[in-house]
Amino acid sequence: MINQKPFKILFFLLMIVGFAVSCTSSEKLLQRGEYDRAIVRSSEKLQKKPGNSKELEVLKEAYYLANTFDNERIEFLKLEGREDNWIEIYHIYEQLNRRQTIVRRLPGQIREEFDFINYNEKIVEAKSEAANISYERGLEYLARGDRHSARQAYGEFQRVRNLYPGFREVDSKLNESVYLGTNHVLFEIENNSDKILPQGFESEMRRIALADLNTGWLNFDTYENNDQSYDYYVVLNIKGISTSPEQVEVNRFRETREVEDGTKVKRDENGNIVQDSDGNNVEIPNMITVSAQVVESVQRKTAFVSGSIDFYDLRTDQLTKTETLAVESVFAHHSAVYFGDRRALSEETDAKIGLRPVSFPPDELLLLDSVDLLKEKSRSIVAANRNMLQQ
Repeated sequence: MINQKPFKILFFLLMIVGFAVSCTSSEKLLQRGEYDRAIVRSSEKLQKKPGNSKELEVLKEAYYLANTFDNERIEFLKLEGREDNWIEIYHIYEQLNRRQTIVRRLPGQIREEFDFINYNEKIVEAKSEAANISYERGLEYLARGDRHSARQAYGEFQRVRNLYPGFREVDSKLNESVYLGTNHVLFEIENNSDKILPQGFESEMRRIALADLNTGWLNFDTYENNDQSYDYYVVLNIKGISTSPEQVEVNRFRETREVEDGTKVKRDENGNIVQDSDGNNVEIPNMITVSAQVVESVQRKTAFVSGSIDFYDLRTDQLTKTETLAVESVFAHHSAVYFGDRRALSEETDAKIGLRPVSFPPDELLLLDSVDLLKEKSRSIVAANRNMLQQ
């Protein structure tokens, strides 16, 4: 039997820890300098017991200290005079306003202990300054004309839109930033084997699912867009194509199984017939062993395609990486006949009985069957190198 005592002790300790965390007093939070948490904790208790003078004193002190630190920070940021500071100033004013809202929701006799300030004008001013600064900085980044700067511009314009949706054509600037910051990749296919690709092979290969890899700053095309300049070529370089001879393998084997064949009377260990309480003979299944001889024909033919995925950086006109790949498409057809008792056959073997040999597929069809495997492997290699393509 499992000793339950260690589990009970562990459960008890977890209960104690959970209780201690949930019951951290507002006074302790105040002492640790977690003023906003102390304000929330005190407010929750004062909602239930407005006459709790101890919690009121904690709330007043935490509120005063939090506001003092925030206002001093705003004063410093304004005195420093850096344009970037307006974003932080805006967020601090929002924080001051949220804190004030918590206290305003308390009962009237508690609200009377506090002075409230209308921050709306200051919030609007800081928000406007922050939006203007981020917008102008975004324009500066865009003007540099390189990929990295365009991505920085996107971050600035995104901040602007979060502050003011529709601000000074920010949506069009975001689109421009995405366009300039995105690396464009063209997936190509080259047949450098000594064989001709079957008709439809290349067009089916270009249906490779790369669109769902268009994340971040990356866009894939499988057909060249003449109006688009590309940063990378990803080339499926087919170097080898081969098909095996048509093969027929004949296998002969025997299968046996124990099956029920009617019933028989049950006998005890002494050979006597067993009867039930009414004097009737007890019958049990009659199990016998049956067998069958099987002659199985296996038709087999394979197509093999090998090559590599080559990554070319068109900005430097360099081959940056090569990864090999190979796939095998297999045609296999089973047919069989049996001699003996069919009940002896396994389900797998029984399914082959009655099937007849079929014509072998031509080389071209078998090669086309390899395309799905080739697409899957190619996509996997491209996905694994996505970070390199985003640089």
